[in-house]
Amino acid sequence: MDEKKEILSVTDRGGVKLVRLRSAAILSEEDVELLGTGLLALTEVPGRRVVLSFLGVHHLTSLVLGKLLQVNKRLAESGGELRLADIDPRLYEVFAITHLDRLFRIFERQDEAIASFADKPEA
Repeated sequence: MDEKKEILSVTDRGGVKLVRLRSAAILSEEDVELLGTGLLALTEVPGRRVVLSFLGVHHLTSLVLGKLLQVNKRLAESGGELRLADIDPRLYEVFAITHLDRLFRIFERQDEAIASFADKPEA
């Protein structure tokens, strides 16, 4: 019995796709690929607004950062935007050390990230 592993949970919150990671650790190549595939599927709609919540995530591989860069680029190319939220302070250090905190718009809570789109109507 081949059970498909679900690594993402996606809900719509007022025209914003809220994506929650369903694992406390994203370390395996398989998990990174599932994450990438799920996030890239969201970029297929032009102008899509996405909030990625890291609530409960404590460990991730640097390969995840590469996937986030790819998703961010694809969204920007289609007029969409990506926001990150709920990042554990230890994980945030990785974003700061790599200067990705300057590239991504990062919010303490997902509700703040969703609200940040309020001044920009969906394309």
